[in-house]
Amino acid sequence: MFVVVGGAGLIGLRIVNSLLLVMLLTGIATTVMAEDNAKDLKSFYRGKRILWVDSYDAGYAWSSGIEKGLRVALYGSGVELKIFQMDTKNHLEEDFHRQAGRRAKKIIEEFRPDVVIASDDNAQRFLVVPYLKDTALPVVFCGVNEDLANYGYPSSNVTGMIEDEMAEGLVMHLRRLAKGDRAGFIGADVNTNRIVADQYNQRFFDGRMRCYLVRSFAEFKEAFLQVQQEVDMLFFRNHVGLTGWDAAEAEAFVAAHTTVPSGSVLPWMQPFNLLTIAKVAEEQGEYAATTALRILAGARPADLPVERNRLAHLVVNLKMAKAAGLVLPVSLLQTAEVIGQEVYKKDAAPLSEAR
Repeated sequence: MFVVVGGAGLIGLRIVNSLLLVMLLTGIATTVMAEDNAKDLKSFYRGKRILWVDSYDAGYAWSSGIEKGLRVALYGSGVELKIFQMDTKNHLEEDFHRQAGRRAKKIIEEFRPDVVIASDDNAQRFLVVPYLKDTALPVVFCGVNEDLANYGYPSSNVTGMIEDEMAEGLVMHLRRLAKGDRAGFIGADVNTNRIVADQYNQRFFDGRMRCYLVRSFAEFKEAFLQVQQEVDMLFFRNHVGLTGWDAAEAEAFVAAHTTVPSGSVLPWMQPFNLLTIAKVAEEQGEYAATTALRILAGARPADLPVERNRLAHLVVNLKMAKAAGLVLPVSLLQTAEVIGQEVYKKDAAPLSEAR
């Protein structure tokens, strides 16, 4: 199920089925490029170019989701899409990030796009801010976690969509299930996790949340055991960036040692957490491409307000509930996709044969 979030928070939650996502991703096809005038629009956009600069890589699930949204929104438009991936998840050195920004700048000079789409924070920090902001080239950002003021956004040629963590609901549910209010944050020691951990700490826990950011799977296992003794609820936001990560081993390890309720906002973290209120990457890509088309049609970035994502996917993992010894409210189970039921099937006593 998908949750539509009003404004920046979870006020007035509404549960809708996956048809809403299909409608969202195909909305541009029915509102901008209906079949009866698709040929005219293709002629209108012919020769137009969009460059998507992705902070990460094609193998990263978040980037893959953004690309799906982009391609659905651009389908049939006739716009030429070029992709450059900075690969900053796999290379944590700042010098590499700066070089990636310079490579993206060179591609812009060679490709001469009409609009640049820049996804996630490193594309802003190492490309848009030093080279593109306040120039004549329109930029649409998406997937940005950092405070926009730190980038000087919005500016005359830049607009976009913030990546709202939508963590209010996650915090609310974990607090209801936790025995106390001691919170912890664990994950890979990468820029986005550092930004988000600080946001959680200041926004929800008055600076009292403990952070356990590590570089390797071995360090993670050590920290995970420690955190079970020191907190009442845990945010295991993202493992991407941990060297030596083994998903199957990690799932078994976490299930064997979880004692507190845990949660994330990223869909690939469902196997390792009790609750996931996952953001939908396709929403970011669809918005960015649709906004780029509006700019190509004559809109000015300065006239397009910055927006926030509104879709989330609620998942409950019964394997982690059992590991932590938690009984979940029926109301929560009724509004979520439920996974991990197999742990209870294993414990069910076989029915005796009728005599």
